[in-house]
Amino acid sequence: MNILFIVGSTRKASYNQIIANYLMDKHKDEYNIRQTDISEIPMFSEDIENQDWPMVDKAREDVEWADGVVIVTPENNYSVPAVLKNYLDWCSRKKRVYMNKPVMITGGSMGHWGTIRAQGHLRQILRSNGIKSVVVPGIEVYFPKVQDSIVDGKLLEEKAGSLNKNFDIFIEYLKKSNCD
Repeated sequence: MNILFIVGSTRKASYNQIIANYLMDKHKDEYNIRQTDISEIPMFSEDIENQDWPMVDKAREDVEWADGVVIVTPENNYSVPAVLKNYLDWCSRKKRVYMNKPVMITGGSMGHWGTIRAQGHLRQILRSNGIKSVVVPGIEVYFPKVQDSIVDGKLLEEKAGSLNKNFDIFIEYLKKSNCD
C-alpha cells in the first residue's frame, strides 16, 4: 500500500514534521511511504499555471501514486498555512489528482485547541469541487500544546495513542476501499 505524507509547515524544527516522521518511521516496513516537499511550489496563479513546473508535476504524480494521503497541518491564524493551501490549489487544477482520494488529517499547535480550526478549514477545502477527496470519516487527531508531546525532536510514544488508533482506522479504510 502506498501512503503519501504532506506536511503543511516549512519550519526546520516543525512539530508537524515530527508528527509525520513518527508515523513514517513507525510504518516504513509495512507500507510504501513517501513525502512530498511542498515548500518550493510557486504561488498559484492562472497566469503561470500552463508553464512547466516540475515540482508541481512531481507533487501531482505523488498523489496519483498514493492509495491514501496523510496531511499533517499546523494552524496559522485559525486556518491552514498558505503553503498547504497553495499546494492544494495546484492539485485542484488540470488532473485534479485528489478526486476521490482518501485523506487522513492530523496536526499540532502550541495552543489549547490544537489544530481544530485549521482541520475544519482543511476539510472544507478538500470537499471543494476542484478537489473532492474523501476525508476518512471518524478520524480526528489534534495535538494541543504539541510542544509537551515532543522530547529531543521525537513524538513521545505515550502521547501518540490517538494518532496510532486513527492511523489504523485510516489503513483499514484504505484496505476496504481497495477491495471494491
